[in-house]
Amino acid sequence: MLFAPVSPDQPNLPLAPRLLAQLCQKKKVKLALDSEFFYFGYIETAKGIRFPIKGGAFALNSYAAGEAARDKEFCGRLLHDAGLPTPQFQLIHSDRAIRQLSTASPHVADRLNSLAKAQSLAEQFGYPLFIKPNEGTQGIDVHKINTPAALQEHLAQALEHHERMLIQQAVTGNDYRVIVLDGKVLAAIERQPLSIQGNGSDTILRLLAEKLQMLTTRSGGHKIERGDPRLLKAIQDAGYQLNSIVPNGQILPLLSNANLSTGGTAIDVTDHASPHFKDLAIKAAQACGLQYAGVDILCEDLSLNEGAANVLELNAGPGLTNFWQASPDHHDRIRAIYEGVLDAILSTKQPSW
Repeated sequence: MLFAPVSPDQPNLPLAPRLLAQLCQKKKVKLALDSEFFYFGYIETAKGIRFPIKGGAFALNSYAAGEAARDKEFCGRLLHDAGLPTPQFQLIHSDRAIRQLSTASPHVADRLNSLAKAQSLAEQFGYPLFIKPNEGTQGIDVHKINTPAALQEHLAQALEHHERMLIQQAVTGNDYRVIVLDGKVLAAIERQPLSIQGNGSDTILRLLAEKLQMLTTRSGGHKIERGDPRLLKAIQDAGYQLNSIVPNGQILPLLSNANLSTGGTAIDVTDHASPHFKDLAIKAAQACGLQYAGVDILCEDLSLNEGAANVLELNAGPGLTNFWQASPDHHDRIRAIYEGVLDAILSTKQPSW
């Protein structure tokens, strides 16, 4: 059987499916998922209308809107066209992708940016800057670049595995994810990057080992490998080595991104978010045609009703498991989000295929 009905008391059920199963049982609708990973399947109403789901992506957003969010360059263009603040960016294609396209569409291939053009394009933004896979998630292969030499090295390595890489202007501010549904903000989360706090006696190596040991996934794996080169680079950039001792109370950031999937921490700031930044998140979701979205915003303080900000990107299927795990205080907020999503699905006359 490809899909099987799911009940809330089913053993080994991950968080999101369990919460959905509880809500579906309450509302007397069917939830069916693959029996191996509980990752994809559908919600079915009493009238037999099915709404497909895959991870955190629900049948609320159209396929085109979901693709717009997944494609960072396309998303950035939509945000810019709507007059919303977003970092400058340029897209770099691998030589392999350009060669493949040159046969069928040489006029298109000739207009694509290759690795050879990366240095001149990067000069438009200055350093530091970020490179990231154009369709990537969870902060994988995202690097903060400080020099032209580092850009050449890391971009060449990344293009061996990714067809398209984005060069993005570095902007400052605290990192927030705002959950938007039907033009309303359901949650605002401040995300802080993976870091360690010195105690004046233990080495960075020991503190790092203890920290990474705590960052386990629900399946028993680790959110980040101890040998991740970004960790050593962050330590060295801060003027330390693995055997250094950080002063008591001093925070040492270890990653340049604050993704919860790579060990970032989450703080619920929903009740403090200002109308100004809520409106920005709502407009960003609308610019990309998303009914349900996670909007990533960098700004100094989300509680202020003014101030500079940048919309970094959008997620059409924002995961909430890491937010749940961060604190029991978040649980009611997350239940309310899933209930809002399910209500929105069930109020839809036809699914967005």
